[in-house]
Amino acid sequence: MHRHADRPKPARSEGLIPILADLGKKLEKLFSAASFAEAGEFETARELAAGDRKVLLVLSGRETDVKALKYALSISKRTDAALEVLTTADGPATEKMLNLCKQQAREDSVACSLVKKNGCIKKALVAHTKNRRDFLCVVIESTDALDIDCSREERKLAGIWDRLGCPLALVSEKAD
Repeated sequence: MHRHADRPKPARSEGLIPILADLGKKLEKLFSAASFAEAGEFETARELAAGDRKVLLVLSGRETDVKALKYALSISKRTDAALEVLTTADGPATEKMLNLCKQQAREDSVACSLVKKNGCIKKALVAHTKNRRDFLCVVIESTDALDIDCSREERKLAGIWDRLGCPLALVSEKAD
């Protein structure tokens, strides 16, 4: 008698559908990694292929943040990455935008976390990304937004892009 003779055999289709869905997600990640590699972003491609990544969305508190949110969610969905939202802005407009982020992320089945800091967004961004390797990229609506609430000295933070350790995606205010 065989050792496994008493165990019922599962139907072929029961285990096949979840396997195919998982395979589809893995292929999508690999294709995204290939796109980054083709663009010369080899480290990002390697890390994307490894998984457990986040897209960091930086909110400035301006109306144009909606376009940056759409772009960040698009990247998160395509790469199966979580969305992390960073802001130093305060007030009713910011709260409305943060609620929109949570709602859109929930609708798109994207994990979302919110981080509120005080002061200069540029300084907060550098501090938040320091020693972090889990960010696929940083999305912000414009470079002008990085100077909001910054002192004259903080606006002169040289080499901010080099300190991020990941690509920076700028979303044009004129883009649709």
